[in-house]
Amino acid sequence: MTIKFYWRLDPAAEPQRGEPSARPTSGFLPRDVRTAGLTRYDYYAQVARAAAVTGFDGLFVAYRPESDDSQIVAASVARTAPRLLLVPEFPSTVGSAVYAAKEAVSFQRATHDRLGWALVGNADAEDAARTAEFLHVARGVHGTRPFDHEGEYFSVKGGGFQQPLANVPFPPVYLRGDDEEALERSARLADVHLLADAPFDELRSRIETLERLAIAAGREVAAGVVLTVTARESDEEAADAGGAGIAGSYDSVAERIATLYAAGITHFVLSASPSLEEAYRIGQFVLPRVRAALGGLRTAA
Repeated sequence: MTIKFYWRLDPAAEPQRGEPSARPTSGFLPRDVRTAGLTRYDYYAQVARAAAVTGFDGLFVAYRPESDDSQIVAASVARTAPRLLLVPEFPSTVGSAVYAAKEAVSFQRATHDRLGWALVGNADAEDAARTAEFLHVARGVHGTRPFDHEGEYFSVKGGGFQQPLANVPFPPVYLRGDDEEALERSARLADVHLLADAPFDELRSRIETLERLAIAAGREVAAGVVLTVTARESDEEAADAGGAGIAGSYDSVAERIATLYAAGITHFVLSASPSLEEAYRIGQFVLPRVRAALGGLRTAA
């Protein structure tokens, strides 16, 4: 099983970094040497480069209604980090499934097929139904011409792409949730199902349920986990750092990830704060230990 690591960038976190309006106008800095041309997007690019140079396979961009649009952020860093898979999170309520499919095609053409979709929502029945129809329509216009659909949320007549927009790979779809309804939905619709961190036995049980449901649906769905990580040279330093999530030495965090991999998890979406510095730290000190523990298994870059 190929293991893949993603760093998760939150556009709403650390708002003072790179935001021109948040720069101090007085105080201890005698002179702010940053030019007016530096923006929040330069900070996003720094995080993406940190993830790329330290061996991550992809970059998730969180969806925050109060902050920059996740899909725009992903597109803006694509050329900065030419190896990363870029996975913006967004809800299926943001707009037209047809237009989302067209944007995805353009993104794929611009980045040599490095887009992923992480659909997020309220996890209620209405959101689940809309997400399912959103993906049905997006995949329909992407792969069929003419494509007609009349549903509860979307209506399409004579849809579908012509050359040069036809035959572009559809982005891999990431869904999440921990109850059986979410697992069943991913078994039908997702390429990767993301779980929240939980005790080993609970994760193993959910993965087994996902595998059973996917087989019944005639599909294969990979399992992933979203983790907040605090890693330092020693367990004591990690405890002193006071971070959230999995906390410990580089060795113990790597061992925990390797244990999750043994349980069947192959996709790891990691985050920590501050995002830029921690991307370098986790990429330089934890990921190599995980790969060594797994016998030198390398990611599919």
